[in-house]
Amino acid sequence: MWPTGRCRNCSAPTQNVLCETCRNYISCNRCYRYLPTHLYHGDDHICNACQNRVTHSVGLYALDRLIGNRTWTGTLDDMSVIDFIHRISGDVISTYETATVENLAIKYYLEMVVDFQRTTQDGIVQSTSARFFIPPTTSDVENLNINNVLKQFSEKIDAYSGQNSG
Repeated sequence: MWPTGRCRNCSAPTQNVLCETCRNYISCNRCYRYLPTHLYHGDDHICNACQNRVTHSVGLYALDRLIGNRTWTGTLDDMSVIDFIHRISGDVISTYETATVENLAIKYYLEMVVDFQRTTQDGIVQSTSARFFIPPTTSDVENLNINNVLKQFSEKIDAYSGQNSG
């Protein structure tokens, strides 16, 4: 990341990516903000705000609903990303349409964390997680097309799986 003349954490004027104050803080492993130690509980480097976040169907809003976040969590029955997206597509479209009605235009992006597992020849189960996202888009440029979302996520997951991961 190139320096912009401002700290990427607190926007204080600096010639570095982080100002001197933020450089001495701890980075949260979830939200990647640099925060003072009193905002952490425990040694897991996850800030109190991230720990207090509910992990299922969360609707968080700030600044009179100008910023919103909606999360859908898969279950153990969701073996396929395509099936998961089809299952939640109605709720995703409904959330998108509600947001565009409440606000003139919205900026949105979609992100997905996928857990991969494989069994080796020795019978050992190996697992890893990967995060995929669709770049931010505004509703006045392009409407949400769930088939396009499905296609983009499928291409990214196939590209990841095709990197000799087995």
